[in-house]
Amino acid sequence: MAKLVPSGVYAPLPAFFNDKDELDLDAYVKHALYVAKPGVIPVVSATMGEAAHLDRQERIQLIQAMRSAFDENDLRQTPIVAGVGAPSTRETIALAKDAATAGAGFALVIAPGYFAGALKANPNSIKKFFTDVASESPIPVIIYNFPLIAGGIDLSSTDVVDIARAAPNVRGIMLSCGNVGKVSRITSQLGDSFTTLAGFIDFLLPSISVGSSGAISPLPNLAPELAMQLWRSTQTLDSAQGWEKARLLQEKASLAEEVLFSASVVGLKYLLNQKFGYPVTPRLPLLPLSGDVAARLSTSQHLKNLK
Repeated sequence: MAKLVPSGVYAPLPAFFNDKDELDLDAYVKHALYVAKPGVIPVVSATMGEAAHLDRQERIQLIQAMRSAFDENDLRQTPIVAGVGAPSTRETIALAKDAATAGAGFALVIAPGYFAGALKANPNSIKKFFTDVASESPIPVIIYNFPLIAGGIDLSSTDVVDIARAAPNVRGIMLSCGNVGKVSRITSQLGDSFTTLAGFIDFLLPSISVGSSGAISPLPNLAPELAMQLWRSTQTLDSAQGWEKARLLQEKASLAEEVLFSASVVGLKYLLNQKFGYPVTPRLPLLPLSGDVAARLSTSQHLKNLK
């Protein structure tokens, strides 16, 4: 049986580029260690990692660099989740095989959105996509349900249950659709062998109450310790004091994540540049953050409260 997807907090790491528009692996590795050492599980080549701007070899390089750094810094047990999204089944499978060879432990698979209209008109094609990828992937698959990025494709809880039962190598899902009811429906039918994760940290606490096993969020890129404090607080809710502690941490995380999402990947890169000096420039056609948005982020009290 395929290994279980761990419970906890996951963070999609941004890719950094130097002045020649090449990967800055030194900055990437430094940041990966900062995020992972407190216990956050890293995600390579997801939305915040500009996956759509990376070629096949660059995706491999990022995984290899991270795996080597983890192994050299007593983080051998930290798994790497690799985004393997691509427009076709064939390419998605190829990327999953690349990820496994490079050292990733799990493949994060998003529905291909280029022909979303045709796929939504024939829902069985979407289910077949996931089962086909899972059958060929050397590592367990995590579904990435993010309609905003997948051309509006939004898997229902019934779809997810059907896919998981048809493809044992599908071991979890990240619900960036933000639907807490979907968390409840999936966990109640698939049990502990399938890991259901909130797609944003801003509903981690509510989702825990209906069976979620964690969350994915860009917030740990800025505050991994706070993210882990919130996660640990959700595991000790057996008293009023425990609930209040979790609620206050959830409030702080939710308010900060909203600000972060308002500026997307370029905003995250700006904040990390201000904090650590990492390269700030995204790949074209994305442009660096405008001055007014940068000023708004710099003065945000919700982001300052993360310190």
